[in-house]
Amino acid sequence: MGEEQQPKKLKAGQWALKTALASGFLGLLLWYAGQHSITVQQTTEAMASVPLAFVVLVELFDKLADKNDYYNKLYAGIYGSIGKKKSRVGAILISLLFAALGMLGVMWAITGTMTLNIGDVGPANLFVSGLIGLYIFAPETGNNELILWFWTAATIATKGAFISILPHIPGLI
Repeated sequence: MGEEQQPKKLKAGQWALKTALASGFLGLLLWYAGQHSITVQQTTEAMASVPLAFVVLVELFDKLADKNDYYNKLYAGIYGSIGKKKSRVGAILISLLFAALGMLGVMWAITGTMTLNIGDVGPANLFVSGLIGLYIFAPETGNNELILWFWTAATIATKGAFISILPHIPGLI
């Protein structure tokens, strides 16, 4: 019968490297939050302002990527087609790229604009976008819906003041 697909486990070295990098990036995010005096309320409001569609997409992407080892498959596909030797570090770099793209996508969804001027984004928005990007990168988070829980709690705490289903798309929404 239909057995549920078990998540693929990372090899010990790859897991250790991703965990060390994720811990380092979280340390940088927490340092940034401290330097900019980001409050819990600002973080809650920034998280609550993430459109629900993005929360669901992040959770689905993270779940699929962790269960099916897509980062390694993507890396093998890219470098296998051009004849280069694949490595675990390369696969981790691919997952870092996706985390960065996720962070930029969430930043756009929160602010409604894409700017290269970090000062225009706001520290709390950058912090929450970084947390979500880190969630995408962190190893073996696909079994938990942590971002959905965080978003739901933030929406409850703000009494739904920032709730949106889709991001603002100029000219469309």
